[in-house]
Amino acid sequence: MDALKKFKPFLVCHEDGGLPARLVGESDIRSWPPTEEMMFELEWQDGEELCDEVDLKSRISGRAVHRGCRVRLTTHRLFWRAVGHNSWLALRLDAIESLENWGGMLRSLRCMLRLSCGTPAYVKGSSEPVTLDLLMEVRTAVQNGRWCDGSYEVAAQAGLQRLLNNQVSKQQATGATLDVALADLDSLRRHAAEAAKAAKQVVSGLSRPGAGYEGAAQVDSDVSKLLEDFGLLQADGSTISMSGGQKKDDIVEDVRKVSTAALEKKGAGSLLLAHDVFCLVNRARGTALVSPGEVIQALRSCCKPGGPLRMRKLGSVGALAVALARTSDAEMDAPLMKMLEEAPLSAFRVSAELKITAAEARYLLQDAEQRAILARDDAPECVYFYRNFFNDY
Repeated sequence: MDALKKFKPFLVCHEDGGLPARLVGESDIRSWPPTEEMMFELEWQDGEELCDEVDLKSRISGRAVHRGCRVRLTTHRLFWRAVGHNSWLALRLDAIESLENWGGMLRSLRCMLRLSCGTPAYVKGSSEPVTLDLLMEVRTAVQNGRWCDGSYEVAAQAGLQRLLNNQVSKQQATGATLDVALADLDSLRRHAAEAAKAAKQVVSGLSRPGAGYEGAAQVDSDVSKLLEDFGLLQADGSTISMSGGQKKDDIVEDVRKVSTAALEKKGAGSLLLAHDVFCLVNRARGTALVSPGEVIQALRSCCKPGGPLRMRKLGSVGALAVALARTSDAEMDAPLMKMLEEAPLSAFRVSAELKITAAEARYLLQDAEQRAILARDDAPECVYFYRNFFNDY
């Protein structure tokens, strides 16, 4: 620790590999989860420099408050990462004279540390159990006084031991980062599942008899369209139940449900490009994401003989698409042939009338051309497609 750099009574730690450098004879006692954020408070005159930029909590408590995470207790000190200051701060255990609870009735419970310099410091966890746990651990460490077996000098390291300690520091930093990321992902996953569940409940409530009110029909339509866009609505208006599992069979089942529901919703003769299936499946699964490779493997499983889907390669580029297994080529060509009765086809016209993307319309036209259903005319302003009249002979 650097005695010249301190925020009375907190010290700024030397860093080694992104973590505070080890002291002589120091060993870890307790580490709190990286996502556990604690509040560290000093009297205003002692901690004004440390006060976070957003100091609403300081105004309420009358003290200088800053946030800390990745809190760790060792035999020598309590240290944490000061979120708003991008540095590691520490409190020496030999500077603590006594500890006690503070607050708990009108104010949140805090761990009050009475220091030998005469300045009290307060620590508040995210909940009372966390604060009490911190108080108990620090009290035990102070009573044991194991810092006397070493010193507050940075431990000298050389050769193989330095390499090993650097590796341990890197592993600890990586582990903390992964813990934060996984905690965030788990929170996101829970919120996504709750959002999908709430949307389904809204649709169920709006569709109940007697649930109508002025504008309810429009709200019902808007919510249904939203769920349809996210692959959560079947052709009959009911919602799709997703497993969200990571096993191969779970992914295949989810891909089958979403693809079948989307194709039936689009109507007879419809197609879904593989990348559209990928987007719909991942939207429907929330944060239980699957890779493009897993979606393609699932589609191939669904397109086996006797399966619910049929895979096609469209156009000269061989874009992958799927259709319902019962859909024939004639059914897919029927909408195009009907539009041809009015005027020649272009990708923009097909996309507008069939309500599909321009890329999907282009693939459909190129596929029909390859099967000699349509003939191309490269006009100066656009590429048009006409019915191939040679099939009549």
